[in-house]
Amino acid sequence: MSSANQGEQGIPKEEEDILSYFLELRNYLSRLKQNRNQFLTSKDVVMTYQEVLTKVRELDKIRKTTHESSPNLGPETTLIHSVDLHNRVDSVIDDVFQLLSLCFLTVGLKNSAPATYASLSTVQSLLDHLNESNVYTHNDLKPIKERLDEISEIVEKNSYWNIPTDGGDGNAFADDLEDKRKENNIEENLLLRAKLEYCLKGYNQIEAKLEAIPEDLQPFMERLFQIRRGLLSLAASAKSRVEQEEQDENDDELCILSHEKINERLKALETELADVRSHRNESGKFVSVNDPNDVPEKGQFVLNGLLDDCHDLIRDLSHQTSAGLDLDPHIQPIYDDLVSIKTILENLLVTRRWTLRETDLFTYQKKLAELDSLRVNGKFPSESSDSKGQAILLYLLRRCYAIIYKLLESSEPVSESLERIHNQLSTVRHCLLELKRMGGVDNERELYPYQMKLASLDNMRVDGKFYDPDGNIPEGQGTLNALLAECFDILHEMKIEAEVREEAAQSNEAGEKPPNNINNQTIQMTKDGTNRDVAEVRPNIRYLDVYNPNREDDGIYDDVYTHYSDHSYEEDETTNLDD
Repeated sequence: MSSANQGEQGIPKEEEDILSYFLELRNYLSRLKQNRNQFLTSKDVVMTYQEVLTKVRELDKIRKTTHESSPNLGPETTLIHSVDLHNRVDSVIDDVFQLLSLCFLTVGLKNSAPATYASLSTVQSLLDHLNESNVYTHNDLKPIKERLDEISEIVEKNSYWNIPTDGGDGNAFADDLEDKRKENNIEENLLLRAKLEYCLKGYNQIEAKLEAIPEDLQPFMERLFQIRRGLLSLAASAKSRVEQEEQDENDDELCILSHEKINERLKALETELADVRSHRNESGKFVSVNDPNDVPEKGQFVLNGLLDDCHDLIRDLSHQTSAGLDLDPHIQPIYDDLVSIKTILENLLVTRRWTLRETDLFTYQKKLAELDSLRVNGKFPSESSDSKGQAILLYLLRRCYAIIYKLLESSEPVSESLERIHNQLSTVRHCLLELKRMGGVDNERELYPYQMKLASLDNMRVDGKFYDPDGNIPEGQGTLNALLAECFDILHEMKIEAEVREEAAQSNEAGEKPPNNINNQTIQMTKDGTNRDVAEVRPNIRYLDVYNPNREDDGIYDDVYTHYSDHSYEEDETTNLDD
């Protein structure tokens, strides 16, 4: 936010050495995340994290010694990220924790306490924007609260350090790690809990302002949300058209929507918005859909906020020309940057299982934070006195935060060194389920390719475990073994079904009557006996509705997608505008 850096003080001399350490560590982690030739290991990440906590503890002692007059400086208090003492050291520490949190995700420690730091930062940004917009419903807040409750449980358990430590020096590593953990336990809990409590406090603040929408005003809210989604879709369509024209200026077929089509759709939405506005009385309040003389008091603030938001979007889109949005020269570069980031993040939604390294998200988080900090009193500075383009910029900014949130939540607890095997198993599982859904196979020979692939993946295990190229046992063993067992179960089912069909065909050829239950036979899925952690691995993902239902995805995890909100201000921008 624009106030993020306000009140930042100079760096005291006694903190300069610690600042140098964290700057070097941030550069090191930045280089490490760019090195695709070397896999991160949970052992290195956890040890680095403990070293960071040790330095943070030293900084806290320095500040407590320097500021003896500060109240409540007991062992269970910290001056790190203190508002009064905030300086560049705190900002660099936040960057380091963000990078380390993404490193924990990269090595498959998704359900560890440090891994929640990046997720909490994104949730914090979303809550700040919700609080600023004053346009949200229970559908927007419920998934956020559930996610915060999950993080609270993870922080409470704080079991990240209990990881397998194989190798010749396994015992020494475990002992050293345990010693460091005990020393840094208080500091770690204070930092993570402070971040969590800040988010919970922000959630409670916006929940307290939430007004319940009476049932007789619900139709107006539904229509306003639909209009707003349509307006945002127009803005996104103009963006996509301009982007693709830049790729090939001579190819008119690349234009998603013509300028005339956008204006036509805009006028239709304006007419619909005017119809909704006509249901207000002289005081500007919406009347009941059942009784025009009844004016419910609850929900008026939310409805009028949505109405004003739609007017802002219409005003912004009305300035659009055939060359795209006509924005103030001062905010045009911001618009271009946000469009570029949003496009990259949307592409990652499709290719994340093959191309995304969670640490890559740090670059986009930092860029968004920089753009967000440019705002003054909630608006990007411009020469024009009106707020032309501000609504679209804020929409793009919030949508980028929402996509990052989804990417973080959809991360699998599998180390990047085993990601290739995980993707192959997921693809085989998807193919088998699709084949079964389409009726199965007529003979076992059609299943040979899947049997061979599963056998090759199964042969990669040594004593039931998957190893990385360096001989380590990465995170995600339970997930891979569960996927492998499930694929074998599905394959076994289909083999039985094929045998039944083949016997039925032979009986028909011999003039025998087939069994009566052939057509209705149901093969029950069997569960493997492994200690599978799929229940923890694949919870229903909750996020802002940024998934494009019209986009071709691999569909591997179609069964786990759950919309963040039926009426989120971050709805899909792919509404079919040609209907």
